[in-house]
Amino acid sequence: MLRIPKPRIRNFYVQDGVAYTEDRTIVRRLKIYSLFPFSIEPLEKYLSRFGTIEEIRWDVDQREGSVLFKEPTEAAKALYCTKHTLNGKSFLLRASRSWEQPEEEEETGRQSAYDLPIVDDIWCKVLDYLPLDSRLNFAASCRRFQTIYELESQRLSHVLKMKDVCQLTDWNIRRMMRLSGKHIRRLEGGPLHPRWSLLKQFVQLLGVSCPNLSEICLHRIPLNPDHMAYLFQNTSGLEKIVNLSLRRCQITDRHLVCLGSLTNLRTLDLEENPGLLGDTLGSLPRSLQVLKLSGCENLEPTRLSNLSALPLLRELRCSEIHMRNFNRDWMNEDEVAAMAADEHVYRELAKSCPMLEVLEMSVCPYMDERQLSGLPHLRTLILRAVDLEPQPYQVDNSMLMALVEVDSLRHLEFREAGPGFVDAFGLKIISKLKELRTLILRNQNFKADELRELRKLNALEFLDLSDSPHLSNEIIAELTQTLGKLRRLKIKRCPLISRRLTEILKENRCVEVDV
Repeated sequence: MLRIPKPRIRNFYVQDGVAYTEDRTIVRRLKIYSLFPFSIEPLEKYLSRFGTIEEIRWDVDQREGSVLFKEPTEAAKALYCTKHTLNGKSFLLRASRSWEQPEEEEETGRQSAYDLPIVDDIWCKVLDYLPLDSRLNFAASCRRFQTIYELESQRLSHVLKMKDVCQLTDWNIRRMMRLSGKHIRRLEGGPLHPRWSLLKQFVQLLGVSCPNLSEICLHRIPLNPDHMAYLFQNTSGLEKIVNLSLRRCQITDRHLVCLGSLTNLRTLDLEENPGLLGDTLGSLPRSLQVLKLSGCENLEPTRLSNLSALPLLRELRCSEIHMRNFNRDWMNEDEVAAMAADEHVYRELAKSCPMLEVLEMSVCPYMDERQLSGLPHLRTLILRAVDLEPQPYQVDNSMLMALVEVDSLRHLEFREAGPGFVDAFGLKIISKLKELRTLILRNQNFKADELRELRKLNALEFLDLSDSPHLSNEIIAELTQTLGKLRRLKIKRCPLISRRLTEILKENRCVEVDV
């Protein structure tokens, strides 16, 4: 058997004197590359030294071509040395790719898969236990197995995971797209395997081969503008995408321009992409209803006014975006100059997106948060505290007072808030939100008398007071007796709550208590 040295770039392996591609396809056709314009006659004469040539092609202008040997062992001999010399000039040989190789003839005496005494149902069960790459190799082994794979792909291929794709070769990616691409509905996963380098080939085929793909959810997969163009901007790009999530995928303003053609897009998640500044938010599809931008730490709040181009937008999550230094004495000249614009962020947002129903934002002391009263359809408000040292600032009570005017508000949540984020006066204001159905107010050190203010929230159905150091069994009893519509109460990690609470609440079986 020939021992073929491992070249710097090798796309084949040799076993028992026969060369195979990485997809286990027998190599008979080789690629020819050269920097010199050979004529075809001496080239054919030279290559015939290795065996019988069935076909040879050579483009003098492009200086590349191919040669097809009759026997696989002859092709393997030619690959023994990938660099050859003819008339003092060199050329290279490489194995052609799997799909360029001629179809193999079935060996005489070999039993056909159709003759195996095993019903198709058994083979279908076998596929359930195989990973994606093995299923594709199974399909490539014979026509019967390919037919079984195609039938089962209607059931097994609805969700495609990137961890499985990263195990595929170039040829298996093409085979998967050809056999089951039309059945793929959702693509998810990330990050990529560090040694897998076929992302470009994969995204090029995705739009052509997956006409029914409606959801993409990728995480920590670096996408460049070319990838985005292949996916969404080309004539063969994905057009039926409804939900798109690209978290931590190195998305920038330039990437967003490629999404304009997604006329069916409803939900877009771009969280944790620090390259987003917000200049091209207005180029997003007008069909967008949900937009998530939280964690885009360099996104300028003033750019949120560009969302006026999205008339159907109902949900916006934009916490932990770019914020100035809270201490004016520490601000640089640029930050001081930007302060005036920051004072009108939410006034402009209310004008740009008057139909907003869900808003998640970070509480910031120098922004005009009281202007949230200008959102007449606001149903859910999530206020996130910003990590500070020393411990947290307080939410602006004038903003809470403005919320009293928003009759549509049903869900109010304070997230990542330290003790004292909402003071006693703020709690009194919250108790005036008569239509509130959900209140999440964790880790606040309200006293017993202050907590009794919550009895005024007659419409409340879910209350979360976890991590409250002064919440006692007696206060819980009063709240459950007064709040007639309360159905769920969450009071985890409250040190004054004891087992006696079970006895106190045994007559009130309508309330689910999560301790």
